[in-house]
Amino acid sequence: MNVLGIDFTFFAVSDMQKSLTFYRDLLGIPLACLVHEGTWAEFEINPGTLVLGQGYDFTPPGGGAVALAVADAKAAVEKLEQAGIHIQSPLGESVVCFWAIIEDPDGNCIVIHQRKDKTVG
Repeated sequence: MNVLGIDFTFFAVSDMQKSLTFYRDLLGIPLACLVHEGTWAEFEINPGTLVLGQGYDFTPPGGGAVALAVADAKAAVEKLEQAGIHIQSPLGESVVCFWAIIEDPDGNCIVIHQRKDKTVG
């Protein structure tokens, strides 16, 4: 597997409206999109993206995860499975990406992420 970069940093939040007020209104970071019925917010902060998520079970509020960009998410997940790495969430697909969630040796979440438009960051 060849990691190309970090696609996004994820922060779990307990109250999306409170968090939007903090990041967008207080810190002044422009909101790029709010999707999944308002439970997923993206802020473009070059050279990456800050994502806020409410109600996602791969990390509790106050926790974080990193998304590592790969050229081929399916191949990367297969290689990780063969190496005995715990796959917390199997390969999934959205309109913009392919992703899976793995755990490091300490249980920290890592998103294996491939954007369909082949961009990174």
